[in-house]
Amino acid sequence: MPSPNGFDSRLDVLVTEIRTAMSHEIAAPGDFARPEFISWLHEHASEAAQVRYDRTPTGFCRTIMASETDLQRFLAGSRRASS
Repeated sequence: MPSPNGFDSRLDVLVTEIRTAMSHEIAAPGDFARPEFISWLHEHASEAAQVRYDRTPTGFCRTIMASETDLQRFLAGSRRASS
């Protein structure tokens, strides 16, 4: 059964494409390491605030709508790692 945020482990193993959409509440791109954030977000897709799966000819596309909450978790983790 999918989680409340939309993550579905059964569909996730069939993901062949990934996309990331930034919520309007996310800060300007210069305020954080955007490529690292996107990579981290997809590595932790089960914890993302909002995940959607769309059928493609070869599998599924996982789209994550990045929220301010996701960004704060990323920044907190990167601060701990640099300490």
